[in-house]
Amino acid sequence: MLRLTTIVAVTLLTACETYIDKSKLSYDGVVHRKFVSTSTDNRTKGPTCGGDIATEIVDPGAKTGTVSDAPRHYLVGPGDDLKFNIFGEDGMGEIFARVDAEGYVQLPIVEVVSVSGMTTRQIHKNLKKAYEAHFIEPWITVELANAESQPIYFLGEFREPGVKYLEFSSNLLEALAMANGLEEDAYLPGARLIRNEQVCTVDLFALLREGDFNQNIDVYPRDVIFAPLRADMRVYLLGAVASPQGVAFGEQGRSLLEVLSMVGGAKVGASLTDVRIIRSISPTEGELLIVNVSSILTGDALDLPLHPGDVVYVPNSPLGAWNMAIKAILPSLQLVGGIVTPIALIDGLLSE
Repeated sequence: MLRLTTIVAVTLLTACETYIDKSKLSYDGVVHRKFVSTSTDNRTKGPTCGGDIATEIVDPGAKTGTVSDAPRHYLVGPGDDLKFNIFGEDGMGEIFARVDAEGYVQLPIVEVVSVSGMTTRQIHKNLKKAYEAHFIEPWITVELANAESQPIYFLGEFREPGVKYLEFSSNLLEALAMANGLEEDAYLPGARLIRNEQVCTVDLFALLREGDFNQNIDVYPRDVIFAPLRADMRVYLLGAVASPQGVAFGEQGRSLLEVLSMVGGAKVGASLTDVRIIRSISPTEGELLIVNVSSILTGDALDLPLHPGDVVYVPNSPLGAWNMAIKAILPSLQLVGGIVTPIALIDGLLSE
């Protein structure tokens, strides 16, 4: 009897082993993946900021937006300290003056002098002409003593975050060195350069990890460089869920079922076989996923690990083609906003 029972048990285990579909052990519920990026034209020309090519050098002495091949020089502005010397004249050596809010300095004899937006060489030329009315062939020097008119802001996971000041033309790598580099736990795919309240399509991950020097653009005064902590990133649950919101990604990360549970689950009648995920790989590249959450709930597929910044959209009914799906998702996506969500990809998606 014992022998018979053993034979039956072995037979059942063998039957179970034969029945298991091993291919499903790695199936994550994704029924469709699509790589997307912004237009090829933009990628070839390089990163953009607010629609303008970020690698082009703008001539500070020309009209705004005029492009020049001339190198940029430091332009004096409010908050800078200048050092003046008029040699051979009593009381005119080593004069320090701060540029006021209106761009002027006060100097002996010539009194108020406009210096804002000029190089030290241009200031020297103007002062020499002004002092020639008072001195014979005056010997004048103009130096930048302290530069504080051209701030650049480092936010997030930098070794020395805060405000730094440009003293000469700098590119992105040189600017990162001003903040003593990034912390090890900085999430580079979510790092962004913001200029004039526009997110630039600069990929810090490609620059620092893949050596893509097309990303090494010039930085400008008042640029903001933001590098988030991976754990501080969020994933967003939108659409037909009980409580649409962003959920902290956390140190251990999140899975799709976990965040669905955190927002109270899907609404009754939601289309769980056609859940859409918009994933940002960089400011210009991403992935579109269609996930069958029903197969995960029934155990026919594994739970799907999410990535920082993922936007999950649960529809009320199947959405069809992706360009139609994006149009349905866009209003909710715009409400999310933020600088680390894949908003930069939307124009490219809608044009497909």
